[in-house]
Amino acid sequence: MTAKDAGQGALLELAKRQHGAIEVTLSWNRTTSKASVVVWNWGSGVCLQLNAEPEDAAYAFAHPYAYAAAEGLPHRDIQSAA
Repeated sequence: MTAKDAGQGALLELAKRQHGAIEVTLSWNRTTSKASVVVWNWGSGVCLQLNAEPEDAAYAFAHPYAYAAAEGLPHRDIQSAA
């Protein structure tokens, strides 16, 4: 790691939003060139992490539960994070 790279981890947070107890973040992994969306339900303590291709990242961030369902995540796992 060079001095120029110091402080730059693999993940770069691109966006964050919160509504009530639900917080959604969109991050970019510089190493893999993939996006990830993390949904935290601070009320229940449940976390849902979704990996997305770059072209799907905006949709996954805007509609994480629909994206999870379309990717085949079991309904019970999605409901526990909602």
